[in-house]
Amino acid sequence: MELGFLTIVPLILMVVSVIVTKRVFESMIIPIILVFVLKDGTGFIGGFVDSFYEVMAEGTFPWILMMLTLFGALIQLLLESGGIDGFRRLALRYIKAERSSLVFTWILGLILCIDDYINDLAIGPSVRSITDRYKVPREAVGTVVISMGVPICSLLPVTAMAVFVFGIMKDSGISGENAGMLTEYMKVVPFLVYPMLIVLVAFLLAVGILPKIGPLRKLSKQMQEETEIAEEHQQFDEKGQLLDFIIPVLVLVGVMLYTNDLVVAVLIAIAVCFALYIPRKKMKFDDFFKNFFEGVHSMIDILVILLMVFIFVNGLTGIGLSEYVIETTTPFLAGGAIPVLTFIVVALLAFGGVDYWAVILLMAPITIPLAVNFDVNVYLTMAAAVSGAVCGGTSCFFGEQMLMCSQAVEKKPTELAVANLPYSIIAFVGTAVIYAILGFVL
Repeated sequence: MELGFLTIVPLILMVVSVIVTKRVFESMIIPIILVFVLKDGTGFIGGFVDSFYEVMAEGTFPWILMMLTLFGALIQLLLESGGIDGFRRLALRYIKAERSSLVFTWILGLILCIDDYINDLAIGPSVRSITDRYKVPREAVGTVVISMGVPICSLLPVTAMAVFVFGIMKDSGISGENAGMLTEYMKVVPFLVYPMLIVLVAFLLAVGILPKIGPLRKLSKQMQEETEIAEEHQQFDEKGQLLDFIIPVLVLVGVMLYTNDLVVAVLIAIAVCFALYIPRKKMKFDDFFKNFFEGVHSMIDILVILLMVFIFVNGLTGIGLSEYVIETTTPFLAGGAIPVLTFIVVALLAFGGVDYWAVILLMAPITIPLAVNFDVNVYLTMAAAVSGAVCGGTSCFFGEQMLMCSQAVEKKPTELAVANLPYSIIAFVGTAVIYAILGFVL
């Protein structure tokens, strides 16, 4: 069934509704109904239910479900143990102003770069009371955090992103069967323009060279005019010990590096919390599990929204959104324009909610052969697809990265997304210009 332009109408309606209402879940109701009406006609309710089962049975969402609930539990345990307060007290010895608190947030993004989930979920709770103390808008904190997670991971040759992209490179013939992942991926890294630019933008924002733009400017002015900060953000647990924070986090990162399995890493970190807190009477046995389930409960809202997003995207896939966009833009993919158009198309699809790994997989079989045909650097073209996925995936108003980061800094996803958008656009425009130049030069 060819729907043509109708395939993108539900997505446009969704994006516009989110921007206008500043609410994610409510904005999804009509677009979801519309997409399944287009897909299944009068049987749209059955189509929705079938999609629900598909999403719940498919590997990605169940993994996210487990990951977010476990992370929620771990963060709550770290908070209740006082360990995070011990970490904050140490940080405050060196942080004396708004800029240094944001630079500290940026540095944590570099340190916790091994996995974007660790970055998005762990940094916010660690720094938000510090940045609150110096009247930094939480949207600014979220902007720095979300600019560091996936972008930094894409620049490292030892992450899941590198493994995934290397697999595509082998399948598409860029890399030989006996090629080494480290060597091949490092040929892509110099061309990952968007990740490098957005990390730079976040740093310039943190140090104050890049001014606060749009909503951040207004929010910052409002906070600076406040004479008091909420009591909950001023008080620290004086008995909280740094080791109660640092040991579980080091175990989390270490196990992740050793096993390359974040679920196992979080489970072991929670077990370490139990071993640290119960014998030393930091928590009673009952309180430990009460805090565990409070942390799980804190993730319910984001999980429901993510479930609806997955169902919505599943419906968009069913009516051929990606195929329509690709077929419409493919005639323009020629010569030196291939990298910049690849970047733009992938970014727009990822911004529309299409999984940013899936959209790389969709575009690579089209753009790589075209690059070979027109003698365009294939590593540049592959990097353009990865850059587009990172750009759209971290800017999407209802994407999992935005939802996780907003949960961590305790702001609505739309508030964070709107504040973050000007900085994403700066990096987007700069990237497009650079790819346009490189496409013809290389």
